[in-house]
Amino acid sequence: MSTSCEIRFDENPYGVYFPGQNLSGSVELRLAEVTKVKGVALQINGAAEVKWTESTGAGKNRRTIHYSGRQDYMHSTTYLAGSREGNSIELLPGIHTYRFSCMLPPNLVTSVEAKHGHVRYTVKVVLERSWKIDQSYKVAFTVLRHVDLNLENYEVRLPMQMDKAKTFCCGPCKSAPMYISAQVPISGYVPGQTVVVKIEVNNESNKTMEEISTKLLQVVSFISQRPYTKIREIPTILAEVRCAGIGKHSKASYEQQLQIPPMPPSSRSCQVLTINYYVEVEGKVPGPVINPKVRIPITMGTIPLSLDGRPTFESPINVAPIVEQPTTSAEPSATPFPPELPPPTYEEVVNADRTNIQDEGEINEIGWRDYTPRYMVYQFGDVPATAPPALEQQYQPEEVVQPVSGVVKSPVDD
Repeated sequence: MSTSCEIRFDENPYGVYFPGQNLSGSVELRLAEVTKVKGVALQINGAAEVKWTESTGAGKNRRTIHYSGRQDYMHSTTYLAGSREGNSIELLPGIHTYRFSCMLPPNLVTSVEAKHGHVRYTVKVVLERSWKIDQSYKVAFTVLRHVDLNLENYEVRLPMQMDKAKTFCCGPCKSAPMYISAQVPISGYVPGQTVVVKIEVNNESNKTMEEISTKLLQVVSFISQRPYTKIREIPTILAEVRCAGIGKHSKASYEQQLQIPPMPPSSRSCQVLTINYYVEVEGKVPGPVINPKVRIPITMGTIPLSLDGRPTFESPINVAPIVEQPTTSAEPSATPFPPELPPPTYEEVVNADRTNIQDEGEINEIGWRDYTPRYMVYQFGDVPATAPPALEQQYQPEEVVQPVSGVVKSPVDD
């Protein structure tokens, strides 16, 4: 039997917690032989980190710039046995079980795993050895910060509309405009709800609109601190529906629906990684032209405005009571939600690969557990819990690089 380790969270098998909640559990260490250590340390860490590289120039003038940023949220080290300063101790063969408990800080932001960075919280057991490389085992847990839409800006309760007029060619060949308009009944939603999108198209041009695509977009912004401040944005399609367009000199109206899958709430308080959401409607026109496109910003929360799984322009808006912090249970929260809300579940992000949580250069000799964060999803009775429709083609996300001058300031908490 080789050395092995297991970290378990009390009555919380998925390891999903809210800021300010008590994180507790047990460590089970199995040893095959007598093991001499300085101490058995338990480290609980949380940080946001972003990294990416960009190349500029060509030939001999080509150079690579390494961008990075980090914001630490918590660091706790507790000795389950022994200590760093004391004499070495011997751990006998067999099973050693230790208990741990830690109060999470109230300022934590939601866990995120993204292309160029993450917000990650981990529990790590380290066998500290003075004459050999330390042995360690690490797991990650999810922090979910509440975004109560009832406490957000009042505009999230109101309908929102965006319009676009597009002309083709220029000068004497300039076409009549192609108008596209999109509207949503509210701009605040939670996973499990469906976004109803009304679309109006007035095509006065001589171009055909072959197709209309309606998407739910997540835009993650990575903000570097070194060597200077720069923002890199990565949009990802979370749900998409498509329908036939219209011919030239025609008008049409559409109503499309986007079901919201498991995803983190909007997050704008982290200094190096933020998350925003949009409903995007794009009319696809053949030929080498720029398609008319509109984007409606929406806020993704954890407590809904409406008890309706499919809010419409006629739906009543609910004002839910203030949500208290949850206590540990089989699910991260059992009692703090308004009783009229359907009970949420905690599900993994769709179409996400499990993450290797080892840091660069880190060697976890005992092992580590791969990880995918879980997010709150409501099972509204009038909306079937199905995955978003499969896309007809592979989406290649565009990357937007936006330089920023000055120092990044910490925004107001979510």
